[in-house]
Amino acid sequence: MSRVAVLTSVMVLFAGSTAVRAADDDPKEILAKAVKAHGGEEHLMKHPAARAQNKGKINLPGVGEAEFTQSMAYMLPNKLRDSMELSIGGQSIKVVTIMNGDAISIVAMDKEVPITDEIKKAMKDPMEMMSMVRLAPLLKGKDFELSLFGEAKVDEKPAVGVRVTAKSKKEMTLFFDKKTGLLVKIEHRTTSPNGGGEVAEERIILSYQKDKNGIPVPKKVLVKQDGKTFIEAESSEFEFLEKIDDSEFKK
Repeated sequence: MSRVAVLTSVMVLFAGSTAVRAADDDPKEILAKAVKAHGGEEHLMKHPAARAQNKGKINLPGVGEAEFTQSMAYMLPNKLRDSMELSIGGQSIKVVTIMNGDAISIVAMDKEVPITDEIKKAMKDPMEMMSMVRLAPLLKGKDFELSLFGEAKVDEKPAVGVRVTAKSKKEMTLFFDKKTGLLVKIEHRTTSPNGGGEVAEERIILSYQKDKNGIPVPKKVLVKQDGKTFIEAESSEFEFLEKIDDSEFKK
């Protein structure tokens, strides 16, 4: 019997069987485990909004490393308010960024920043990323294509990756801890907030904490762009919400 015939016979034998592939070989099974690890489908679909308090370090072109504190609120798919205070050379610089659909404003040191097309894209990229890493919608409908990336190591721990392609053509690879199912890394291309076009970005979740309802939420995150450290952040507070009043996303 030819090799092709053998393969065909095996395919027919197991047609319709859910046991053909191991869980770590099936993107939907990997995502289903991850959804459960992150609180379950009902929780993830019910809470498209959140608040967070963060602090850390950011590397800025022409400046170098700066410390920051951040207060952030968002409501998917396209509302964000980010108040960041930077410490640069002993000077405190406050930057407030607001996104409400297509309306975007940035105020730095009490001065309006002109909103260019590049800034608009740099703002929309992370919002689409956050919508995709909500996980539960990836398993519903036909808005996303899923494929297996394969095994990898993230922070020296075994992980398995799933590549996701949205209708918008946005692509990213999500890596999940093989033991816990928790999301541990996101790889995608995004518009650099510092200008200069697209960059390859890695967001590595180094550790988790639990919110008041016992749901795992990121605690320490490392962001790299084109292989270089961009942000090191730690969250002191994170709360999932069903809704945030629209007035918070107005100037």
